[in-house]
Parts: sequence; C-alpha cells; structure tokens
Amino acid sequence: MMKNRLIITVSDVHGTKSYNIHQFIRKFIVIFSIVALFVLGGSFWLITYLSSEVSHLKESKKKEITALEQKEKMLLSQNSKYSEQIKNKADDLEELSSKLDHLEEIIGIKKEDEDLGLIKRATLATMTTSQKAFILRTIPNGSPLKTKIVVTSPFGYRVHPITKTKKFHRGTDLRARMRTKVYATADGIVSYVRSRDISGYGRVVKIMHSYGFQTVYAHLNKTKVKLGQVIRKGELLGLSGNSGRSAAPHLHYEVRYGIKVINPYNFLYWNMKNYENIFKKQRRIPWESLVRLISEQNKIVQQ
Repeated sequence: MMKNRLIITVSDVHGTKSYNIHQFIRKFIVIFSIVALFVLGGSFWLITYLSSEVSHLKESKKKEITALEQKEKMLLSQNSKYSEQIKNKADDLEELSSKLDHLEEIIGIKKEDEDLGLIKRATLATMTTSQKAFILRTIPNGSPLKTKIVVTSPFGYRVHPITKTKKFHRGTDLRARMRTKVYATADGIVSYVRSRDISGYGRVVKIMHSYGFQTVYAHLNKTKVKLGQVIRKGELLGLSGNSGRSAAPHLHYEVRYGIKVINPYNFLYWNMKNYENIFKKQRRIPWESLVRLISEQNKIVQQ
C-alpha cells in the first residue's frame, strides 16, 4: 500500500512530522503542471504570432497609406500643373486679343467697330446725378492708390525690364513704395487671390465687378482679402510690393471688360468732374447699350 502514497516529512525545532499524499494526487499535480506549461507556452506563442500579424498588417496598411498619399500628391501636383497651363493659355488668348485690338486701333481698321462704343448725347442728357454716382461705384474708376498717380510703364508693347524682350504689357504700372495700401476701384467680389509669391504676377488679387468689368492688382507684398469676399469701392485689398517677375516695388493694375484687356489710363482719371471723357476716349466698350441698361435698372430700383 505504501507504493501508492507519497510521504512528505517536515522537520523544525519542535520535531519532525510526516504527511502521506496519495499517488493519484501526485499524478494530478504533475499532469496539471504539464498542462499549465503547455497552456502558458501556447498562449505565449499565440500572443507572439498575433503581435507579429498585427505588426505586419500595420506595416502593410502604412505602406498602402503612404502609396495613396504619394499618389494623391502626384495627382494634386499634376492638377496644379494642368490648371496653371490652362490659365496660361487663357492669359495667352486674352493677350492675343488685346494685341490684335491694339494693332487694329493703331492702324485704324477698327473705326466702324469703335463708333459702336460712342454714346449718344441724348442718353447722357437723361442721366441723373444719382445714376452717374451709381456707375462710378460699379464700374472701375480712379486710382487704386491714394498717392499721386505716376505711370512707370504704360499699357501696350514695351521691353520687359526682366527678360529684356519686347512683350505686350496688359496693364499699367503705377509707382508705389513697398507696402503702400492698395484699394478697390469699384464695388465687386473677389474672384481670385494668390497670397504666395509665385508666377509672374506674384501675389495678386482679382475683383469681378458688375456688367462684365474686372480689375487686377499684381506684384503685391501682402493680400488682405479672401476669395468670394464682397468688396466696396475704396476698400483695402492689399499692400504693394515687388513679388513675382518684378524689377522694383510698384503696382501692376489692369482693367478688363469681358475677354478684352482695356487700357486703364482713362479709368485712372475718371470722376464726376470729367464724367463724359471716358465715353469719348475709351471706345472699346459698348457704352450706349451699357449705360441704358444701368439707367433702366437704377430706375427700377428707385421705384
């Protein structure tokens, strides 16, 4: 019978004591210990395996995300490149149209078309002071600077100060010290803002006015408006500077009507005192129909 029992003897200062444990219990303990070791070992292996799989999955996802980010950056870069190319082509078309109009104006073959821009004396006679004031709020007029008007480079063909090649200048350059305040020349909405110093115009603001007019303010040091912002005549747009392809601080100012780039010179001096001069000197705009439209709308609003 003793072979089926396990005798454990414990000795201390008080004496010796013996304990008998059945062999079954001993086997149970041994089996339990073995099973526990297997469970612990298996758990450790499973945890290690799962951790490895999770790490592998994370690494795979990270690579996928990185690949997607790189693809997104590439697509954004291509989109920016194509947008700039489209913009350049549109600018080229505008410039070509302006060149043709300018050449036709010089050689006089647009005489008949220009006569269409003449306004009738009867139409001017019916205009009230409030109607004239309304037109001067909605159509670009006056200088975008509050300093004395000094034209440093006029509208038309010139030798570019940077490239030293003959190019068509689509606006008028006005003398302006660095960080001179630039103001809107008519009510409108900000249609374009570039606050970074890139491209030929550098930092630029474009304002869309009523009845097809648009103004451009380029080579700015800082822009002060946001895209879509409603602008009132005389409101601050930015500060003049030397950004873009520019040889010295100044303001490049453009006036556009539809797809035509108009000589801004006469608009710079247009005010209530010389109100009728613009209709005589700037004949590339259909003033008769335009003034009639504005007057009719103004009368409807006043009723």
